[in-house]
Amino acid sequence: MRNIPTDLLRAFVTIIDLRGYTRAGEKLGRTQPAISQQMRRLQEQLDVQLFTKDPSGTQITEEGELVAGYARQILALNDEMLLRLSGRDARGKLRLGIPNDYADHFLPKLLGGFSGAHAGLSFDVVCDVSHNLLKGLREGMFDIVVAMTPDGPAAGAFMTWREPLAWVGGASEPQAVVGPADEPLRIVCYPEGCLYRRNMLTALQRDGRKFEIVYTSPSLAGIEAALASRFGVSVLARRILSDRLRPLTNVAALPRLADVVVGIYLDDKASTPAIKSVAARFADMFVAFEPSDVAD
Repeated sequence: MRNIPTDLLRAFVTIIDLRGYTRAGEKLGRTQPAISQQMRRLQEQLDVQLFTKDPSGTQITEEGELVAGYARQILALNDEMLLRLSGRDARGKLRLGIPNDYADHFLPKLLGGFSGAHAGLSFDVVCDVSHNLLKGLREGMFDIVVAMTPDGPAAGAFMTWREPLAWVGGASEPQAVVGPADEPLRIVCYPEGCLYRRNMLTALQRDGRKFEIVYTSPSLAGIEAALASRFGVSVLARRILSDRLRPLTNVAALPRLADVVVGIYLDDKASTPAIKSVAARFADMFVAFEPSDVAD
C-alpha cells in the first residue's frame, strides 16, 4: 500500500486555491520549480494526471477533482489529530503575534476555524508592528508570528506571500482629498515602525511629493475613522479594506507602491507538531480569504 505525503497534498490544494504554481510557491515558502517537482512526485505516486494546460492557464482534471476532495479530508484529519494532541502541551496555550490590522480583519475568521472540536485550544495574542513581532519570536516570546517584511521573508518562514498595497481614502469622493500635486499630501498612518508608513513615505520622497502627517493611530479602527471623514489618505493592504474605504486608482499625483512580503513564522527550535499544525491551519485560512482576483 502506498502512502501519500501530506506536504504533497497540501501543495496540491494550495495550487488549486490560488490557481497557479507560482502563487502556491509564494504561499508555501517554496520556489515554483520546487512546487512543480512536488506535483510530478504526486502524479507519479497516484499514476494520474492532475492538471491539464489550456490557453486560459492550469486546469484541474476530473481525476484531480477526485484527489482534491480526499486531500482536503486527509489534511483536515491530520491537523485535527495534532491539535487534539496539543491539549497535552504543558503550556496549555499558543502565543500568537500579529499586526493590528490583520488582527482586526482576520482574527474573528481565523479563530472561528478553531471552534467546535478545537474549542479547548487557548491563545495569547499580542498585536504590534512586524519588526517587534519578529524580534519577539527570536527571543522566544511567541510560538507563531504573522509579520510583514519589505523585500523578502525573514528567517523562520513557514509560509510567505506578496501583499499588494494601495493608496486609500474614504469611500465618499476619496480623490478630492489628494489635491493638486504641488500641495502637501495629507497623510494618515500608523506610528513609526509600520511598513505601510515606511513604503508610503519612501514612495513620496522618491517622487519628490510634499506631504504632511496629520494623523497617526496604532489601530485600524482609528485609521479608518480618519480616512472615512476625509481627513487625509493612507496606504493599506488591499484585502483588508472595509466598505468605509476605497482604493485610489489612476491618480497621477500618487506614486507607485512596492508590495510587502507577509509571512507566517515559527521558532523551528521550539515548534512542536501541534504548533506546526496550527500554523498550517492559519495558512490554509489565509489562502481561503485571498481576494478572488488573485492569479499567476
